[in-house]
Amino acid sequence: MISNRFVRSAMVGGAALAVGLSVVTVSTGHADAPDQPIVMDGGDGHVERGKIVGWPGGDAVIYPTVGFFGNAQIFAVGAVEPDGSFSIELPPVVPVDLLGRSSDQCSTIQSSDPEALSNFTGNYLISQHGKPIGATHAASSPGFASFTSFHDGDTRTGLFYADRDVTLTGFCDRTLSFGAVSIDFLQEFDIIAHKGWNTVVAVLTVPQPGHIVAHLTRGSNLSNEQWFFFSTPSMPQATLEPDVNV
Repeated sequence: MISNRFVRSAMVGGAALAVGLSVVTVSTGHADAPDQPIVMDGGDGHVERGKIVGWPGGDAVIYPTVGFFGNAQIFAVGAVEPDGSFSIELPPVVPVDLLGRSSDQCSTIQSSDPEALSNFTGNYLISQHGKPIGATHAASSPGFASFTSFHDGDTRTGLFYADRDVTLTGFCDRTLSFGAVSIDFLQEFDIIAHKGWNTVVAVLTVPQPGHIVAHLTRGSNLSNEQWFFFSTPSMPQATLEPDVNV
């Protein structure tokens, strides 16, 4: 069984389990137009399926987490096949203690209903033979999947759960710190969500080295993304410092 220490150490929005920070570079390519949102009724669960690129082989257990803005928490469990294929049945209702008001997560996020409770999924943690071995996430590049490098036009698709219909706008400006290296990470929100599970996609722009902008909308870019495997590092976690510019 996966250890509580490993569960609690899963970091905000994929920054945990990073395998070292690459130099931020800018590319001229742009992401294709997002796919249409996957429609999920508020009373239904959601089955997440994929095939992990770079899978080392063998059976494993996969644990999706919620907690983009705080300590991620496991909320479901699934199986990974020897070829890296996996399937996870997500619950139709997320426990209220795993949700929060958007203003509590980041004061500059604006919500159409200030009392709405929500959360974003983070990395999907993987355990094999009772030991944590890494994680996976869907993205257009291995670097953005693991939060180790960022390129103009990169995308990362995940899920957003809300306890009611809600629209999120505004922004959240934070500093991601990887040891001695820090970057300014600005998230812009334009999410029109229904009650229950919603697919959301973050599209990156890099206006200058060390400054990253992620625009989040309802939808996905899964047709141009893959589920990348990345290993657990033996290094300090990244930290988020709100409202600090590099």
